Amino acid sequence: MSLLPDQWSLLEELEAAHADAPGWLHGGHEEGDNRRRNSAVQALAREQLCELTPAGHPGLPGPRGGGGAGWAARITTDGVLALQYRRRRNQPAPAPHPVQAADPALVPMELLDSEIEPLRRFLAIPDLSDARLVPVRDVVEQARAMPGGRRWQLTATPQQVEAISFVLRLEALAGNARAWHRFLREYGPPIQPAR
Repeated sequence: MSLLPDQWSLLEELEAAHADAPGWLHGGHEEGDNRRRNSAVQALAREQLCELTPAGHPGLPGPRGGGGAGWAARITTDGVLALQYRRRRNQPAPAPHPVQAADPALVPMELLDSEIEPLRRFLAIPDLSDARLVPVRDVVEQARAMPGGRRWQLTATPQQVEAISFVLRLEALAGNARAWHRFLREYGPPIQPAR
């Protein structure tokens, strides 16, 4: 629902009242211009842009109306945001940040579960002090599961690719070379073992 001009005006009044403690704006009776204000405050309350309560409500600061026809309203956070948005709506949108060129050194990768699991096992080795610990941990932390499958997506630095290759080589040495061979087909020649 689009707010009408008198509703926006009342919301601005509520904002001004909000700046002064305790922040409640009081309204009156069902006659003349007050009928339009009553209708406007009801519409703002339905949109949760203000809190609305009878003016005679116990504990409510400010004037007490007789006869129960009055109301007290206070702007909500959503009301403040609606006014801020409206004020900025016709200003030009900020220019988008220039797209940063992808680092050519980063390698986009898709790893299978069978390739991620050896990396996790490597990280679980107690008291591990190997230099490849940090690159492997970074790979595991940044890998994101792809929907609908058992694949993990990430981008890796050459150092991380080498660390992944090393761990998969360990897995191959321990008896399961399938992940190692697939990795080599997808991402390059074998890494020479450190001597």
